[in-house]
Amino acid sequence: MKKLIYLFVGMLFSFTLSAQDLSLDEILNNYYEIMGLDKLAKVKGIEIKGKSFNQGMEYDFTMISVPPGRYRLEVPIQGQTMVQVYDQGEAWVIAPWTGTLAPKDITGDQLKQMEKQADITGELYNWKEKGSKVELLGKEDMEGSDVYKIKLTDKNGDETIYYIDAENFVILKTENTITMRGEPVKTESSISDYKPVEEGIIMAYSHTDSYNGQVVNTLTIDTVILNPEVDLSIFEKPEVPAADSTQQQK
Repeated sequence: MKKLIYLFVGMLFSFTLSAQDLSLDEILNNYYEIMGLDKLAKVKGIEIKGKSFNQGMEYDFTMISVPPGRYRLEVPIQGQTMVQVYDQGEAWVIAPWTGTLAPKDITGDQLKQMEKQADITGELYNWKEKGSKVELLGKEDMEGSDVYKIKLTDKNGDETIYYIDAENFVILKTENTITMRGEPVKTESSISDYKPVEEGIIMAYSHTDSYNGQVVNTLTIDTVILNPEVDLSIFEKPEVPAADSTQQQK
C-alpha cells in the first residue's frame, strides 16, 4: 500500500513539474526576446496601417503611437474621418456621424483602455514598473498547442489572461472582462500571423476580437513603420470649429 502511495505522489510531482516546466521569469524573458521588446521599447514611434472588418463593413485605419503615452487612430468613414487620441492621461474623439466635428473628451473605462493601446510594448513588458501584478496559472493544451497561462492584474485591478505558446513564446490569445455602458463584458482576442518588422522585432498582423463569445471585429495589418517623422501637434485637442461653436451657443 505504501508503495502505491509513493508511486502516486511521485506521478503527481512529475505531472506538476511538467505542467510548469519553466518559471514565470523564464517564460516572460523568452517572450520579450522572441518579440524583440527591448528593441521596440527604444523606438521613437510607430505607424501602423491596415483594415478593420466590423459588422460586415471594411474600414481602413492608421494608428500612430509615440512613447511615452501618445496614441492617435484615424478611420475614414463615408468621406469623413473619425479621430481618436490619447495623450499622456487625457483622451478625446471626433466622431463626424454625431453631427459635430467638435472633439469630445473620453473618460472612465474607455480612457483606461486607450492608455493600454498607447503602450507599444504591451502590458507584460516591464509589468512591475507599470504597477501590475503577474501570476503563472499553469500550462495547458489550446487547440493542439501547449500554452502557458499568465494572469496580469493592472494598477486599476483589471485582469487579463495571456495564453503564450510554449514552443514559440508568442501570445496566441488574451481574455479579460471590461465594463461597457456600466455592464461587465467578457472579451477575447485571438492573435496570429506574426511577421518580422525589422531585424529582431516581430509583430502580430492579425487580431480577432470577440465580446461575450461573439466575433465583433477582425483587424489585419498591412504596413508597419518604425521611427516615422511625427509632428506632436497631432495629439493636441483641436479648437471647436466655428460652426459647432455657433450651434452650441444656440
